[in-house]
Amino acid sequence: MTDHTPNAIQARIESFPALPDIVTKVMAVTANPESSAGDLMRVILPDQSMCAAILKVANSAFFGMPREVATIERAVVVLGFEEIKNIVIGKAIFTSFPRMSRETRQNIGLFWEHTFTCGLAAKVIAEQLRLSASELFLAGLIHDVGKLAMFLAYPDTYPLLRAASGMTLEDPLAEERRRFAISHDQAGLLLARRWLLPPQLAMAIGYHHQPGAAPEQNRYPLIVQIADTLALIDSTPGAFRPEDIIRIFNDFLPETRRLWEEFGLSWNDDDLGLWFERLQQSRRKDQSVLGVFTAA
Repeated sequence: MTDHTPNAIQARIESFPALPDIVTKVMAVTANPESSAGDLMRVILPDQSMCAAILKVANSAFFGMPREVATIERAVVVLGFEEIKNIVIGKAIFTSFPRMSRETRQNIGLFWEHTFTCGLAAKVIAEQLRLSASELFLAGLIHDVGKLAMFLAYPDTYPLLRAASGMTLEDPLAEERRRFAISHDQAGLLLARRWLLPPQLAMAIGYHHQPGAAPEQNRYPLIVQIADTLALIDSTPGAFRPEDIIRIFNDFLPETRRLWEEFGLSWNDDDLGLWFERLQQSRRKDQSVLGVFTAA
């Protein structure tokens, strides 16, 4: 009999391997205002697979560089510390999960498609709000890692894809707590703390369904909550007009506008339609970036 208790999932999460040393080193270098580009390059260069991932992302449409970024030295200069740090964290998280069977890989692929779309939506919103687009892309990209952790813990019973696609009126968190004694946002927060992720990323993972309850960094879960909803709409068959999107937000997230104002953010109805349109454009343009993160 499978043990569905908070202690059981916590024990399984604690058994996950720590993120590679390169993540800790890169975060330390980028957090130090006295660090130089040379310091960051010395940390990255020994990891050739990470170097390859950085160069592939740097040369993708995601950044739109006017000419090829051929070396890590050039990537550090043109992208900057924050972009490099977020690429390293994202790639490390993807590679930290074990390889799946052929049958499971398809489901996991659909799961990452949704989180990637959420990341793109968060990036679109961040660009308009003049916040860190790369960090909010990462926050959206990894916001549902708790679902993946629960799926790995309970592969025969946790409904990974049901929670990752389509709009639903039921409360998925309540259903998860009833069946597994813990919800995916709580499991994700445990994993974020296990991996020593920056607080803004941990809050996005742990509170994207309840951003008002986050003890700090509320803006990140607020933005990821909207991005997650836009990603779900994008995955739902049918054409959506701006007024349809406004109605969905009013029905599913009636408190969202008030919370945004409470934490110093703002949006209007026109923004929702614009964000969704830009998300669809970004999905067509930036799809190759997902392959960089998911590649072995």
